[in-house]
Amino acid sequence: MVCLAAVAWLVGLTQAQRGQGVATAPASLVTCAPPPPAPTSHPTFTAPPPPSVAAGSEWSAVLHTTCGDLTLLLDGRRAPRSVAAFVTLARAGYWTDSVCHRLTSEQAPTAFLQCGDPTGRSTADPGYDLPLENVPTGVTYRVGDVGVARGDGFPSTSGEFFIVHRDFTVSPGAPVYSLVGRVTSGLDIVQHIARIGGEDFRPDGPPFQSISILAVEVRRR
Repeated sequence: MVCLAAVAWLVGLTQAQRGQGVATAPASLVTCAPPPPAPTSHPTFTAPPPPSVAAGSEWSAVLHTTCGDLTLLLDGRRAPRSVAAFVTLARAGYWTDSVCHRLTSEQAPTAFLQCGDPTGRSTADPGYDLPLENVPTGVTYRVGDVGVARGDGFPSTSGEFFIVHRDFTVSPGAPVYSLVGRVTSGLDIVQHIARIGGEDFRPDGPPFQSISILAVEVRRR
């Protein structure tokens, strides 16, 4: 009778969790290697690449990271300037051995993992800015979206990009972002980093679990 009662209690608890939207499936196993030494230099350019580099096509980008591979689908039709820049920087090795230096978490108004700065301090500059393009309707960014990072008063930071780990809508007056594509595989890596949270429990700062981009491969689909 005690065993039956215990089973009934567990079933009831599971159903209650499901009703509350609590995930009951075990998280996927993600393991991360130590980060490589930070690069001491990075490529720079005198002007942004022409939109024709994106060729009005979709592109596949594979981010080889210390925590596993992520595959992105980039939309060169809707965001030709941003995708042209992404393709050019990837081919030039701009992101080789660069750390993903910023995580905005549950307490922040945004929710993404930001990568793409070779210095790891948001001070690197490929040599140009990019205009906004393909801003989503309602300025709502969905889980798995890939956007171009930017700061207050800047069109974009050109070399930096982010991956969304929780849906969020930009508050009125806050910066909006160009949307360049979405994650097609490896999103569990970003969600793993997000679950662990930021250093010192900060809602906006370096992630506690370090993750670095080792290399990026791009190809036209």
